[in-house]
Amino acid sequence: MVPENEDIATRQCPEVVDSCEQHHIAFSRKRGRQRLTDQASAGDILENQDIHRYVMQIIPVLDLSKGQVVHAKKGNRQHYRPIQSSLCSSSHPVEIVRGYLKLYPFRTLYVADLDAIEQQGDNRDIIQALGLEYPELEIWLDSGLSLVDHYLEIQNTLSLRIILSTESIPVSTVKSLIGGDCRHPFILSVDYRSGNFLGAPHTMQTRNLWPTDVIILNLDQVGTNNGMALPDGLDFAELFDQYNIYYGGGINSLADLMQLKKRGAAGALLATALHGKTVNREDLLCFRQ
Repeated sequence: MVPENEDIATRQCPEVVDSCEQHHIAFSRKRGRQRLTDQASAGDILENQDIHRYVMQIIPVLDLSKGQVVHAKKGNRQHYRPIQSSLCSSSHPVEIVRGYLKLYPFRTLYVADLDAIEQQGDNRDIIQALGLEYPELEIWLDSGLSLVDHYLEIQNTLSLRIILSTESIPVSTVKSLIGGDCRHPFILSVDYRSGNFLGAPHTMQTRNLWPTDVIILNLDQVGTNNGMALPDGLDFAELFDQYNIYYGGGINSLADLMQLKKRGAAGALLATALHGKTVNREDLLCFRQ
C-alpha cells in the first residue's frame, strides 16, 4: 500500500503532452474494453483523490531461470545472471515480488519462464507459489508453447493470463488459440530484435485476429537502461488506437513513461529501472494503476 504520509493528491507530476494536443482527451471503448486516449491539461488526470495521477499501468517484470530472478539483457539468455537489486538482497522470486510491492502496490506482474521458453525445464512450481502467495496480483505469463495447456487447466486456481509470444509460438498455434473455442483472455507479445520482427510475417497481416491486449517487446533494449526505443516499421498511431499497447524494453526514467503515455500506451513493463531506482516511488505515484 502507499504509505499514509504519501499524499497522492498533492504529488506533482510533469505535464504529459503539450498544448497542441489538448483536445485529444476522451474516454472511449475499443473492442469492448474501456481505454483512455491521450490528453493534456487537467484531463488525462483523474478526478478526486487521483487528480494528479495519469492513467497508465506500470507492470513489474520477473525473468525466471533455474528458480532465480535473473537480469535479462538484450535477449541474450545464455548470459543472464541472478538479479542484483536495490529492492532486496536476494534473487529469490518471492523476495523480489515482496520488494516490488513495498515499492508500490502493483496489481499486475509479468513473468517470463525462460527455462520453459527454451524448453530446458520450467519454473511452474515457483509460478504457482507466487500466485498463491500473492493472490491479489494478476500474473501475465510467458512460458512458451509447451506449458500452455498446463496453465489453461489451472487458470481457475490462479489469477493468470497467458502470453502468446511471436518469438516462441507458431502463428498457426496463436491463431487456433485466439480464434478457437477457448475463452481465456490471451495477451499477444509482438517481439523485435535488431529492428526485425520475430515471428511469421503472417502475424502482422492478420491483425484482425489479435487480442485486445498487445505487448510490444524490443529485446535489444531489454535490461540496458538505455531508454525506450519503439521498433521501426510499425504504425503506432494505428496500433495505439486499436489495441491496448504495453511496451517493454529499455525504459529508464519518468520521461520515458511520460513519452509512452503521450503516445497513448496502456502500460509499460519495467524491471531494470525498478531494481536500479531510475524509476522510483515518486515517479510511480504519478500513475493510476
